[in-house]
Amino acid sequence: MGNSKYVDVFFGNGEINLPKPQGIANKWCFLKACCGNTTPAACLPFGAMSVAPYSGGYPTGYGNHLPNTYSTPVKFENGEKIYGFAHIQQTGVGTIGFYYNYCLVAPVYDSSEEIRLPSDEKAGPGYYSCRLDDIFCELTANRKVALHRYIFDKDNGRVEIDFSNNGLHYDEEHRGTVEELKVEKTGNIILASANIEGIAVYFAVEGDGEFSVDGGKAICAGFGKECKLKVAISLVSCERALADIENTADFDIEKKNAEAKWDEMLDAISIETKDEKLRELFYSCFYHSITKPSNWTGESFIYDKDKPFYADFATLWDMYKTQLPLVFILYKDESEEICETILSVGEKLGHIPNSLGLCDRFVEHDTQARTLGCYVLLTAYRYGVKIDARRMLKMIDTDIFAPNKTDFTIDGRCKSHTFMLDMADCCALASQVAKEIGEDEIYNRLYPLSQRWKNCFSTETGLLKTDSEYYEGTLYNYSFRQMVDMDERINIAGGREKFIKLLDDFFGYGKPDTVQPSIPLDYEPIRIGFTLGRFEGFNNESDTEAPYTYVLAGRHDRTCEVIRAGMKYMFTNGRGGLPGNNDTGALSSYYLLSALGLFPVAGQNLFIIGSPIVDKAEIKLFNSNKITIIVNNNSDSNIYVKSVTFNGKELDSYTISASELLSGGELVFNMSNENS
Repeated sequence: MGNSKYVDVFFGNGEINLPKPQGIANKWCFLKACCGNTTPAACLPFGAMSVAPYSGGYPTGYGNHLPNTYSTPVKFENGEKIYGFAHIQQTGVGTIGFYYNYCLVAPVYDSSEEIRLPSDEKAGPGYYSCRLDDIFCELTANRKVALHRYIFDKDNGRVEIDFSNNGLHYDEEHRGTVEELKVEKTGNIILASANIEGIAVYFAVEGDGEFSVDGGKAICAGFGKECKLKVAISLVSCERALADIENTADFDIEKKNAEAKWDEMLDAISIETKDEKLRELFYSCFYHSITKPSNWTGESFIYDKDKPFYADFATLWDMYKTQLPLVFILYKDESEEICETILSVGEKLGHIPNSLGLCDRFVEHDTQARTLGCYVLLTAYRYGVKIDARRMLKMIDTDIFAPNKTDFTIDGRCKSHTFMLDMADCCALASQVAKEIGEDEIYNRLYPLSQRWKNCFSTETGLLKTDSEYYEGTLYNYSFRQMVDMDERINIAGGREKFIKLLDDFFGYGKPDTVQPSIPLDYEPIRIGFTLGRFEGFNNESDTEAPYTYVLAGRHDRTCEVIRAGMKYMFTNGRGGLPGNNDTGALSSYYLLSALGLFPVAGQNLFIIGSPIVDKAEIKLFNSNKITIIVNNNSDSNIYVKSVTFNGKELDSYTISASELLSGGELVFNMSNENS
């Protein structure tokens, strides 16, 4: 085994269990739910199919959490007992409006209504097993097919397959719709179809035993003491699903294939460290950063089925800062196909939605932010991912001037100042590309709009103005993003010293300690947190870029202090190791990149240098180049970067262009325990 042997698939599955924060980390205040919300589903990297134990819990169908938004999660009475195993899981998300968990498969002796506590849970990348009383259960998957193997200790076992399952069992509001369900059998094959969340979904199941059909269920029996099933889901037809099954090998072969695929993908980054807990945490974060989005190529329900199609961008709000940039750094084919998906969806819909799942609701998360898909495309372009620049600019221009954004383009005022910042900087970044490639018409349309961000800040406070809505935070959480024109942003704050003082107040330097919410529905600390206007402590994505903004104000030492405190106290090993919803790899990818000492600025040709915690790393880039990271004098106390060089050239500003970094070479950090 390669790096997959270090992965804890259960990392982040449960309620947080972090080290007691000390120092600057004790000044921050969590404003979101305190659980990682990942799932131990058996899947491939970016695989369409995933399969996991199903309790109906929030939000993945795994565990025993009821729907929650703030504080520690409320749990339902039955503990972590499960009904069986369901297919296609969201991972790390919060309230997204659609939850999957299709096709519940239950190995039973009596009734599928039994709810049983799984014991002896074991999992690795691409594999999960447990015992359900007298039944040993194993799961694995390839990209399109889930494989089940059940060994019954007693005779007369059977497997029930409920095609009507969708959503969360313990909350009616979060149960999905399944309409027009049809189930039929042909020998040892079951075919089913339904309209689920507004789109057509098709199933095929092949089993060892004799099938019968009872309404929306299929029952497999007569197989002795061992039953093997293959389950495929298609967005095209039952025949397509059946063809995927026919192209699938036996369980043990597919299990080995899955392990090999994970080793291949996780081999993109190799690290050296004396700390084995750090190694496990690093690769667990890596694993949970590349399970999504899901590759449904050939099955688009929006545009031409022959094109690449990825889903489970749930949501771009969470993914665009670090998760997708990480993918773009490492994986060529996936990067190009993700960009093709975003372009094709945008061209078909006339705008790029913030969320794209197996669902026909394309405005599910339009209150979060604006033009996020445009940032994703611009990031990929600046990294050198193969993308047609003119086609990209045309799509960005279309998205900016879409009917749902006339508040910005015509009125010059949005209900949220964050929308203004999103769109203005997107216009600035796109107009730079337009100027470079001679697209003068697009440049002339976008550049004037790029200046509208200045109207959102107060010259009196140096912060965003109060006359605005702010999503999942306050004006403070959004005042410290990396703007395209940081010099002007700092000037509006009254100069560097005043801007740094605002940052210091935001992170809590010289401020009293905070009290984190510690019991379910403990709203008082949350209310206090909102009034404090304090950093959310890596618990949410609203302000995760803010620690690196210190660098652009000339205080790299502060970035080192905040990032190292965050990595020490806000992340740890195990089920409780994430500080908040992982949100489709957002927090895990943030940790991974920060551990390497790098932070990508979305949409810009820019990486900010942080404070790495590994001793050495080798990154195999998507373009066949390689980055070697060497960290001299590294230790838990040596958090400050005394100097850093790339290919022998000192990086005095603690920044490097993406184009230079991704050309490959040697990045050398010299660490110190002194702030100098």
